[in-house]
Amino acid sequence: MVGVMDVPAAMVSNQFFDEFTDKVRVKPLPWEGYLRAGLISGEELQQLKDFQRQLADGDSAEPLAGHVGLLVGLAEKLSSIDALQYLLVALDELAERDAGAAAELARAVEAGAGERALFRCMDKKDDYLGLKASKILAGVLVRRDVARVGLARLYAYLERSLRSELTSVVDVALQVVQSLVRVPRARLALFGDARACLAQMADVLRRTVAGGRAGGGRGVVAVSQTQYEVVFSLWLLTFERSVAVALDKRLDVVPVTVEIARAAVKEKVVRIIVALWTNLAQHAANIPGLLVARVPLCLETLRGGRSFKDADLREMIVELSDVLAGHSGVMTSWDEYVNQLRSGKLEWSAWHRSDQFWKMHVGKMDEQDHRVVRMLAQVLADPEATDTSVAVACHDLSQYVRYNPEGKPFVARIGAKQRVMALMTESQSPEIKYEALMCVQQIMLNAWRN
Repeated sequence: MVGVMDVPAAMVSNQFFDEFTDKVRVKPLPWEGYLRAGLISGEELQQLKDFQRQLADGDSAEPLAGHVGLLVGLAEKLSSIDALQYLLVALDELAERDAGAAAELARAVEAGAGERALFRCMDKKDDYLGLKASKILAGVLVRRDVARVGLARLYAYLERSLRSELTSVVDVALQVVQSLVRVPRARLALFGDARACLAQMADVLRRTVAGGRAGGGRGVVAVSQTQYEVVFSLWLLTFERSVAVALDKRLDVVPVTVEIARAAVKEKVVRIIVALWTNLAQHAANIPGLLVARVPLCLETLRGGRSFKDADLREMIVELSDVLAGHSGVMTSWDEYVNQLRSGKLEWSAWHRSDQFWKMHVGKMDEQDHRVVRMLAQVLADPEATDTSVAVACHDLSQYVRYNPEGKPFVARIGAKQRVMALMTESQSPEIKYEALMCVQQIMLNAWRN
């Protein structure tokens, strides 16, 4: 696999976010008014003034870590958005500039107060405040894997942010995810417990392609940067074997990354995509999907049509081309069909609609204990299969019983017939309903003829 340790720690860098932080830092706040209103105590006000004086003087004699408890405590009880923004900016800067303060913040999160304060800020109706809180919590996790951190809740907040119409919100949320998935436990949590967040990331990636065709895309900051951020996170996920073998089957990201790689101007985008493919290619389960998506052809185009300055990228392309060449060879239409089926992602193609194709190859469907028929049945039963995949599987199964009526009892025995009949009423997809109906009609027609 391409080495994760070669990549610098992901940092949140966004012009709007950074400029807003500068404004928060200097904005005057009515701390004396908070004292008169009974929102803070006289002791807290004095500690706050001492903290501000220390920052202004640059006095390093006093430990900054001692102020973390004060800032967390105030963030846990104050309601003013302006005050909370200031407190989080101060906490974030303390953690970034002082190791002792970062350790103290981690202890506060582990004890519960820090986590409560930060999630409280994410629940406020303020994008900047929530994103700053998520960034701080991600930083705590990256510096020190605090088991207490509620990753599911954090990813749920980020998933909502990724749905935003504001490009800067989507950009910062993606960068926070980039930071999080540096931690193995956070990778597994994203894939296993935060499927909505991961699916939304894939949707953002697809919007960069659709938006590029239409001249724009909702929630896309800069097409190349957004593409890099999403693929970077997907690449890091593939360092977990259990994730790598199932990632493309669930998200179907290889085809869209092929499209991006062909059109990408930025070398860093091509590099991270090739790195993702390289990690996926380490697992046999992913090879059919890579072949069906025409990754070898894309690599050949990159080798012959682009002159990359990055020597490592050129080497990566050659190495991956050699790996995939060992699997592809000279592929017949049947080989390509089986690879598509192995990938679990069926698409309409000339094969599916060709009577000649089925007449020639229907006998092969019964080879190796009806391997191909069993794979079609698996697609029908897969809760994560796309509507198109299920519709195509229904169609292909109908062609099997059409040209091989003797296969009908086997289709019933493995539960495929019952599943197709259920899809006629259970599915919400008109395409699935139609193909399921056609398949059932073919099965019943054969039954009547027999």
